[in-house]
Amino acid sequence: MRMLRCAWLAASALAWACAALALPEKPVWPLTLRNALPTALPGWTAAPKEDLPEEDENEIGRYVEVSRFFQKIESPTSAKQFRLVIQDYDDKNAADSVRKAVADAKKSPGVDARELEISGHKAFSVTDRGGPRPTTIVTVIVAPSRLVVGQGANVAGDEAIGLVRQVDLARVAAVRR
Repeated sequence: MRMLRCAWLAASALAWACAALALPEKPVWPLTLRNALPTALPGWTAAPKEDLPEEDENEIGRYVEVSRFFQKIESPTSAKQFRLVIQDYDDKNAADSVRKAVADAKKSPGVDARELEISGHKAFSVTDRGGPRPTTIVTVIVAPSRLVVGQGANVAGDEAIGLVRQVDLARVAAVRR
């Protein structure tokens, strides 16, 4: 009887600990940011594992970042990778820093940079054709302190822009801390 009681207590403690560690039923900040990113892109395979939100700092300032990763195998020797990212800066206007970075990139040989609009938001596309395969970064200014970034390896500019256009930018803008 004593062994049964100990087993029951151990099972109860384990169940309580697992419940305490479980993710909340309704996602909270910053996971709510990731919910604004598409879980699938037509023709692309989503990564089976999602990274946890990250906090970091760059030349623009401190930010929280969430992302989703996709890939497309085209042949035994060719694959494309694409990462969709939301960066949310601490009350920082990121637009000027993005414009400066794009202007600097335009000065590099083999780099195509352009300004465009995606769903009513200012966007920038930079493709580096310096290597055998293009690398593209598309940055959309969703709000002064919130960016959506598409990063593509072996992805040309127009294709990367098309993938970023699949993000519901109104939904990204609506996420609150």
